[in-house]
Amino acid sequence: MKAFVDWLLAQRQRLVIVAVVAAPLLPIVSAALIALETARRGVPAGLVSAVAAVGGLALLAVLSRTDLAMFAAIGTVSMGSGVIVGALLQRAGNLAFAFQATVLACYVLVAAFGLLGPDPQALFAPVLREFEVVLRAPEYTDAEVAEVMGQLALLLPAVTVFSSLVGALLLGYWWYTLASGERRFAAEFRRLKLGRWLGAVATVSVALGLVFSAPLVQNLTPLAWLAFLFQGLAVVHAWAHARRWHPGLLVLLYLMLMLPPLTVLVMLPLSIVGLVDNWLNLRTQLRSEA
Repeated sequence: MKAFVDWLLAQRQRLVIVAVVAAPLLPIVSAALIALETARRGVPAGLVSAVAAVGGLALLAVLSRTDLAMFAAIGTVSMGSGVIVGALLQRAGNLAFAFQATVLACYVLVAAFGLLGPDPQALFAPVLREFEVVLRAPEYTDAEVAEVMGQLALLLPAVTVFSSLVGALLLGYWWYTLASGERRFAAEFRRLKLGRWLGAVATVSVALGLVFSAPLVQNLTPLAWLAFLFQGLAVVHAWAHARRWHPGLLVLLYLMLMLPPLTVLVMLPLSIVGLVDNWLNLRTQLRSEA
């Protein structure tokens, strides 16, 4: 992988071309590539590559006669996320602080969207229609389908922003450490946490989400659960490393996370582990035994 990353960084056009090709199917990969470019060469260079990649996507849309607006939106979101994450990486210097800064940025963006943005049901209409087709079964009434679609629309802004920024952060930071000839990503991931202040904000968000149904509250609550999910994963990795668990157990965990019937059943306990760790530090015992 290091050889591939070095090959991409050797010439800017290589990185831009790969980002353009990946964007329609794997926008997080494109964002991570721009984050890598920004972290290595600075924000001005990252912006140049991001603009070039958006232009390349627009050209690709014209040549393939597909929806130009959709390709432009994908490019703007993914490349813009990459520049933001790359700038955070350059300033943070370590994954834990960059993660906290990224989660804070997610809160600001989702709050701004909830207060000033368009109706999420209109913005995410194509995605919601796909879910609606699945729910259109005899056992669901029109009222029940409409209620589920409304709740899902409130989740999508947070899920989209968080997955774009945090996904680009983790993948981009891994590549960044490889390009620097370092192998510290795994160790830093095991130390991942929100910290007291941001953890307090996330905990309050969870509590408010259980009580209030206001759209802004319901927009922000998923961010807290997702942030605690990654902290829970960091705890599991820390325990697995310290106790020398079989790697197959972690592989099984991630497979369960990717299987839709089991995803929620696995995500909720992991998020609770992350929440508890933020206040009780479940990794203290591991450090005392080291």
